[in-house]
Amino acid sequence: MKKIFKNLLPYKGRIMVALLFMTVATVCDLMLPTIMSNIVDKGIHLSDMEYIKTNCLNMFIVSVVGLLTVLVGRKYTSEIVAGFCCDLRKMVFAKVNTMTFSEINEIGTAALITRSTHDTETLGWIASIFCGSVITIPVLFIGGVFLSFRKDVLLSLILLLFIPIVFAVVIAVGRKIEPLWQISDEYIDKQNDIMRERLRGIRVIRAFDKEAHEHDRIAKATKTMAEYIIKSNVSMGVISPLTLFLLNLSVVLIVYIGAARMENGISAVSAGDIFAIIQYVTLVMTSIMNAAFVIVMIPHAKVAANRIGEVISAEGIDDKIPEEPLEFSGDIVFDHATFKYDGATEPAVSDISFHITPGQKVSVIGGTGSGKSTLVSLMLCFRMPTEGRVIYDGRPTTELSHKTVRRNISCVLQNSSIYSGTIKDNILMGKPDADNSEILEAAEIAEFSDFVKSLDDGFEHELNQSGKNLSGGQKQRLSIARAIIKNAPIYIFDDSFSALDFLTESKLRTKLSEKAKGKTQIIITQRVTSAMNSDVILVMDNGKLVDSGKHSELLERCKIYREIYASQTGGAK
Repeated sequence: MKKIFKNLLPYKGRIMVALLFMTVATVCDLMLPTIMSNIVDKGIHLSDMEYIKTNCLNMFIVSVVGLLTVLVGRKYTSEIVAGFCCDLRKMVFAKVNTMTFSEINEIGTAALITRSTHDTETLGWIASIFCGSVITIPVLFIGGVFLSFRKDVLLSLILLLFIPIVFAVVIAVGRKIEPLWQISDEYIDKQNDIMRERLRGIRVIRAFDKEAHEHDRIAKATKTMAEYIIKSNVSMGVISPLTLFLLNLSVVLIVYIGAARMENGISAVSAGDIFAIIQYVTLVMTSIMNAAFVIVMIPHAKVAANRIGEVISAEGIDDKIPEEPLEFSGDIVFDHATFKYDGATEPAVSDISFHITPGQKVSVIGGTGSGKSTLVSLMLCFRMPTEGRVIYDGRPTTELSHKTVRRNISCVLQNSSIYSGTIKDNILMGKPDADNSEILEAAEIAEFSDFVKSLDDGFEHELNQSGKNLSGGQKQRLSIARAIIKNAPIYIFDDSFSALDFLTESKLRTKLSEKAKGKTQIIITQRVTSAMNSDVILVMDNGKLVDSGKHSELLERCKIYREIYASQTGGAK
C-alpha cells in the first residue's frame, strides 16, 4: 500500500497548501464555541447588547473565513485526488501493455478492468480522506480536548471516558470487514466477466434461448457480491450510531453534572462554559467519528492497493535487449521449436523445424487447433519457445529485442482489431507518416477502396469501437490495408481471408503478390485455394509439422493435405 500512495509525492506542494487551508478552517471551528460562550456569559447574562453585536460580528467573520478556507482546501484536495487517480490508471494501463499473455490470463481481463476503475476510485476516496482529515482530525481532537479542559477539567473528563470504547469497536470492525471486502471485490470481477461474456456472445445466447440461464448466472454473482458488501456496510454502520449515542450520553452527563455543580456552588463553571464544553465534545466526537471511518476503510484500501499492486508488480515482458536498427532479409528458421502453454498437458506445437528463405511465399495449413496461430505468436515474440529456437537472419529471437522483431514484421492477426476513430486513423496505425496516396494504394490492394468511395466522408468515416458498423469482410480488408501500408520485409496473414468471398480473395492475393514481390509472405489458412499457389505449403496436424512442399507434391504424398483438399473441392484436381 505504501508503494501505491507514493504516487501522491508529486502533489506534496498542493497537499501542503490544502492542509494549510483545512487547518485554518479547523481553527475557525474551534474558535466559535469560545465566542459563543462569551456571548452567553458576558453579553446575554449582563444584558450588554454592544458586546453581543460585536461578538456576533466576530462569529460571522470567523464563519466566513472557515467557509472560504474549506472551499479552497476542498478544491485543492479534489485536484490532488483527480491527479492521483489519473496517474494510477496510467500506471496500470502502461503495465498491462507490458504484461505477458500468461499474466493477463492469470488475473483476467475483467479483473484488470475492475482494478483500473473500482479499485482506483477506492484508493482515490482514501486519498481524499487523507488530504482532508490528516490535519483536521488531530487538530479538532487535541484542540477540542485542550479548550474544554480550560473551561472545566471534571466535565471534560467525561468525554475521555467514551473514547476507548469507540476505538475498541472500530478495531474489531476493521478486522472483521477486510475479508468481506476481499470477497466482494472478487465477485465484482466475476460480475464484470459475466457481463463481458454476455455482450460478446449475445447472438449465441439468443440463438440457443439461454437468456434465462445467463440471467441466473449474473444474478447469483450479483447476489453474492451484494451480500458481502451489505455485511461490510452493516459492520461499518455500527460506528456512527454508537458514536452518536456516546456523544448524546456525554452531553446529558455534562449538562446534568454541570447543572448540579452550579446549583451547589461547587464550581465556578458557568452556563456559557457548559455550552462551550458541549460544543467541544461535539467537535471531538466528530473527529473521532472521522478517524473511525478512516480506520475502518483502511482494510478496504489495503485490499484495493494489493489488487492494483498485483498488476503493477507483474514481471511483464522481459525485453532488456536494446532495440537495434536492423532490417531483416526475410530469412526465418524454426529449429526444433516446441511451445507449451501454462497448465497444458501437451505442447501446442512440438519439434517444429523448417526454413523460409527471403522472398518466399509460404502457407501454413491445417485444421482448427493444429497449432498454426501458435507459430505466429512465436514469430512475433508474443511467446518464446519452451524448447528449440526461432531464428531471423541467423540470430535467435532470444538475442533480439521484441521491438526489433516486430518492426520488421507486418501482420494481420486472426481476430480483426478495429479501433474507434476514422478509417484513415486505423490504416495509419501501420505507418503513421503515410501520405494520402499510400493510404489509397493500400486500400485498393486490400479491395477496400470501393467501399470507401461509396461513403460520403470517405477515409474520414467514423468507425465505432471494434468496428461495429463494419461487416466481417470489411474488417478483414481494413486490417489487411493497415498491414500492407507498412513497408516490412516479412508479411504474416493469420487466417485473414476467411470472411472474403473467393473472387475478392483472388483479386486481393493477385495485387498483394505484386506489392509484396521480393518480400517474405506467410499465410496461415484453412483454405486450400489460399495456399495452393504458394512456393511452400507447411501442413500442420495436432501441433506437429507433418509435411511440407508444393501443392502438387503434397497431393501425391500427404494424406492429411489430400483430405483437406478433397473436403473443400470435392476431390477435383
